[in-house]
Amino acid sequence: MTQPIFNRSKQLMFGQVREDAEVDLFLLSKLDSPKRAFVIASGGCTAFSMITFPGLKVDAVDISEAQIALVESKLEMFKTLGFEVTRDACKAQAVAAYKQVRSSISETSRGILDGCMSDLERGLNNAGWVDKRMHQVTDLFYAFIHSRATTTKLLSMCDVSEQRRFYDEQWCNWQWKLGLNVAFSRQFMTIAHGADAKRLLPPDFSKVMKRRIVRALTDVPACSNPYLWQSFFAKYNEREDALPPYLQERRWNALSQHLSNLSLTCAGTVDWLEKQPDDSIEYFGLSNILELLPPDYAAAVQKQILRCARNNAIVCVRGIFPRETPVFSSESNRNRSLVIDTELSAIAGKMDRSMFCNFYQIFWCKQSS
Repeated sequence: MTQPIFNRSKQLMFGQVREDAEVDLFLLSKLDSPKRAFVIASGGCTAFSMITFPGLKVDAVDISEAQIALVESKLEMFKTLGFEVTRDACKAQAVAAYKQVRSSISETSRGILDGCMSDLERGLNNAGWVDKRMHQVTDLFYAFIHSRATTTKLLSMCDVSEQRRFYDEQWCNWQWKLGLNVAFSRQFMTIAHGADAKRLLPPDFSKVMKRRIVRALTDVPACSNPYLWQSFFAKYNEREDALPPYLQERRWNALSQHLSNLSLTCAGTVDWLEKQPDDSIEYFGLSNILELLPPDYAAAVQKQILRCARNNAIVCVRGIFPRETPVFSSESNRNRSLVIDTELSAIAGKMDRSMFCNFYQIFWCKQSS
């Protein structure tokens, strides 16, 4: 079964993963010495963070050739240029670093990234179409809602109670409220992202997004939230704890020793899973791909997971929108079923610091009774 393609395979959509990889590391810690994990490649941030986990081999899979090209270039930079150069290439200008590794990556990846040179000027983590769109939105934000100085003041706070007071007293003005209403209206989303966006949006989209953004600004220390800084400034705070896991210097030793544990494949999820041995994978990081695809695709993914998962494997499903029912059915295969863990799902959601894709459904692969 072939995964539907919503974006052109050679167009780089995401320079980074705007999902909190600390959650994936936390979920991995719930497993008994996991040896193999599957994750959607996207910008590579989650995959690189996960190979810092002891003894774990990570298969990063993506249907987009452009996403694989980006992650391949990051991987080659880490291998040949080291931590500081690669971290700088992720955060800022990346053209010089790319030219140094260009001959070492695949011909397909070279062809794609050679056409993105102007985008690489902003750094690997800001080179995607989505990243550029977000930058355009923040330009409007600074022009009409809050200044960069006001935003910097809020995002530099480390005390949550101080953040809440600042939000209530200085941030939540009429311009902010109006901006939220416009930005998350169905009309604006249709103009910005086309008719497909309107079809995918649930009726309570605006309410859900407002609640999520307020939570990110008031419930988590802003100074150490890399996903908040990226959303507003397209950069990270310079604090060590304000970087995604794989860009933290304290994790470089583990990352550098296990770069060979990362495998990249351009394929659809089901197509890739079908080729894997039985009982071979302990963690599945599906991002939010099932949110964008028809129900029969989720059923196909479930069938393959039940075949190639080891007993007590974890399946992590993220969502931009909350779901009223589990994404996977109670059907069993090979005397196994996927059982949702509502408590662990709630814990994951609470610890997540991102502004998007922070609704969770966590499943265990269990022997059927």
